[in-house]
This record gives sequence, structure tokens and C-alpha cells, in this order.
Amino acid sequence: MFTYTDFLSPIEVSILLVAIFCLVHFYTPEVKTEWPVQTGGGLYQFLLATWLGEAPLKRAFWPFFILVNGVFYYIDYRVMNVTYTIASWKTVHGMLLLPSIWWITSVWRCSGHTQFKLASSSARAMTLFFLFECFLRWVISTYYPNTFFDCRLLIMEYGDCF
Repeated sequence: MFTYTDFLSPIEVSILLVAIFCLVHFYTPEVKTEWPVQTGGGLYQFLLATWLGEAPLKRAFWPFFILVNGVFYYIDYRVMNVTYTIASWKTVHGMLLLPSIWWITSVWRCSGHTQFKLASSSARAMTLFFLFECFLRWVISTYYPNTFFDCRLLIMEYGDCF
């Protein structure tokens, strides 16, 4: 994105990300010394406990973080191999909308259930960085589709590349 556009420079993005992290760290409350521990149950109990903020931070943060980055890597790989169109790319992002809302809410609610304030503020900052990445992906697909998609080969969806 930095090579083909003048939307943001790497220095501006770095300053923005550091400023976001500093603000989040400053406003993150102190971590709790004791928190409820979820025992047993299935997937529903896990999802409910994380949504309500009753799970440890690592259980709320890592599963979805790994899943969503794997999905983003896969769809970007498919776009680079010209097997996904812009519409397909946007559809996958749309399918991740509700799980992303669940994840961000769960991480913010469970962020006090860790040993260190730095881990808590880092998890919260990563959710904001995730939102920033999603915004940049929307900007790429809307305003700069030719930088990421090979529009000459996407005959069916050529109208998306204007």
C-alpha cells in the first residue's frame, strides 16, 4: 500500500499505532488479582464465558486472533493467485463482521483477567489495530483496487476495479 499510494506513509502509520497503544495503556484499568475460572463445558460455555468477561484473557484473545489472521492470509493468497474477485474478498470480510464484534467485546471485557497490565493493554490495542487493518482493507478494495487485484483477469467483476 505504501508503494502504490500516498494515502499514508509508514512513519504516519507508526506514529498512529504507537499513539494508540500509549493511550490504551494509559486508560487500561489495573488487572485483577483473582478472577473466575471457567471449568468444563463445551463451545457454548466458552463463548458465553468470554462474552460475559468471565474467562482468562488468553482464552478470549488467542483463538480468534489466530483464526482471523489465518483467514486473512488465505484470502490474500487467493487474491494474489487471481482466484478471488473483489466481491469474494469483501464477502469473506463481511462474514467475519459479527465474529469480530464478539471478539473485540470479549477481549475488552476479559482484559482484566491476566497477570500483567501490559498484556491487558496489548490485547486491547491489538483489537484496535485489527479495526485499523479492516479499515485499510476497505480503503484498498474501494479506492485502490488496482494495487491489490489484477483487474485485467477479473472479467466477471471488472466493474469493481474502477
